[in-house]
Amino acid sequence: MTPRVSILIPCYNASATVERAVDSALAQTFHDIEVIVADDGSTDSSLVVLERYRGDARVSIHAEPHRGGNGTRNRLLELARGEFVQFLDADDELAPKKLEACLAAFTEDVDVVFTDREFHGGHAGQVGRYPEPTGDVVEYFIRNSVVTMLPVSRLADVRAVGGFDASLPCCQEYELHLRLALHRWRKIRHLPIPLCTYYVTPGSTSSNQVRLFATRVAVLRRFAEEELGADGLTPGRRDVIATDLMNCARILMRCGHEDGALGAYAFARRLSPATPYPAKWPLRLAVRLVGPVRAERARTWLTSRLGLG
Repeated sequence: MTPRVSILIPCYNASATVERAVDSALAQTFHDIEVIVADDGSTDSSLVVLERYRGDARVSIHAEPHRGGNGTRNRLLELARGEFVQFLDADDELAPKKLEACLAAFTEDVDVVFTDREFHGGHAGQVGRYPEPTGDVVEYFIRNSVVTMLPVSRLADVRAVGGFDASLPCCQEYELHLRLALHRWRKIRHLPIPLCTYYVTPGSTSSNQVRLFATRVAVLRRFAEEELGADGLTPGRRDVIATDLMNCARILMRCGHEDGALGAYAFARRLSPATPYPAKWPLRLAVRLVGPVRAERARTWLTSRLGLG
């Protein structure tokens, strides 16, 4: 019998946490599920931990060669049999009613349902809340990076756009959701309740920030260039992309990655010259007078010396 929902768990060296993730999948109050775990060539005892589930008909364990996270997620999409898919990283967990709530919100014209998340770790107790979707779906997913475990999607839609881009070091769900919003998703539904727990890894560094935001810039630039060629960029989408690129540029500048920041800023200006710099008016004026690098340097100096925000 084909399950309604496939819960897909990529696992790499997650022996300390994968049991928690699988148990949260099996604790769902919606029971018509399969849980597929693909081990991505782990070198720890992850597969030993997963052996305890071999006797559970709902769970299948696959020992795979090392492909990386996105390659493993694509392998899971090949293995999935459900109408809907729910991704879950091996160090996170689902609330028991995650699937029940999302599936109850699906109607024939709804393409995807997603929830909020609760943080555990460095941001313990905080809830990552998303704004209510309005207007253009593509613009919404440009503005908002909806992380992998939050949506319940139709398997056919994710397969139709080719799954995850295996070349990306991060931002894989952001890039995938842009393609889905452009080609498959027309009506989206947001449930403003935290039904997933995201475990924060301590020790985030500026190098991680540079990788994250440099990749996001690359994703947005490629998306914009492809849609410019296909005449798919409305003025609103140009404006939203330009704003996001300039926000990324500001973060890259603060991390000392000025070349990447200037590239993002220049592309944003070419894409939408009228889009204002995303800051309060004194800094916007300074950017117009001396450029973003000098303006942001001055802001940093003032903040550190005078305590200005």
